[in-house]
Amino acid sequence: MMRRPAVLLTFSLLVARSAGAQLVPGRDLLAFPLGLNAEAPALESIAGLGLWNPASILVPEGSRLRLAVGAMSAPVDVAVSAQYAMVATRWRSGITVGMSIAAASVQDLLRTDSDPESIGDEIPYSTNVLSALAARVVGPVTLGTALRVRNGRLDNEQRSAVSLDVGVITRGFGSHDVRLGASTFLASPFSQRKERASLLTAIDARLAGRDSLRTARIGVSSMLSDGLSREEYAYVGARYARLEGRVGAARTEAYGQSNWRARLGIAFHHRGYAIAVAREESAGNLSATYQFSLSSVLR
Repeated sequence: MMRRPAVLLTFSLLVARSAGAQLVPGRDLLAFPLGLNAEAPALESIAGLGLWNPASILVPEGSRLRLAVGAMSAPVDVAVSAQYAMVATRWRSGITVGMSIAAASVQDLLRTDSDPESIGDEIPYSTNVLSALAARVVGPVTLGTALRVRNGRLDNEQRSAVSLDVGVITRGFGSHDVRLGASTFLASPFSQRKERASLLTAIDARLAGRDSLRTARIGVSSMLSDGLSREEYAYVGARYARLEGRVGAARTEAYGQSNWRARLGIAFHHRGYAIAVAREESAGNLSATYQFSLSSVLR
């Protein structure tokens, strides 16, 4: 019975530490791999959410619409939940434009005084990100941009900030179909209210197979978040017809500590739809979190 309050108390201390060092509360709630199926964030492809790299929303030629919805499920000892939705369409000029919203919150943050007994209502702690997205193929690369508005709330404090992000994903080149991805997340160079921005990079290559429907790939990625954390992730994946799987390990440095976490993702593709489930281990012997997504590209 004591495990859950102890975990929530520890998490509350981390929340207070990070919130005190930033203008908009809730930035650390976006450290989870929301919308990713054990993928490198800068090369997200299954859902094409555009949260981590706006270039990923591209609707391919011959199709007209991309849709994605999903959620993160966490057990009571983590107490974090997140959801997202995205819609994008292709214009005749070849530009893909879209809108997305992502939201994350913590439940059961208790108010205490001099003893563990809670007093009053729970402490609200949440954030949401609304993004206007655009992407286009330019030569051998896909370029993307995102105008984002993030709102965060911690107890009675509620603030917002505007950010402008860019991203690029290269077309596969060479005999091993090498792909590169890079993007920013919550960069705010022109805003008076600064965000803690992240820089994301990734590279993957084909290990075996001759086409995207029967292939095995390997990749590595990095995410550096200003004043928050640093993450390196290595993975291998394979697809055979409708089934796709990926497994990897992520190393994160945050708050002066480091940890390793395993990630596993499975996706089922059918007639332009993709249903994906991913599992990520949590630090500190907490229970694992799960990602669920449903996405489609419609003609």
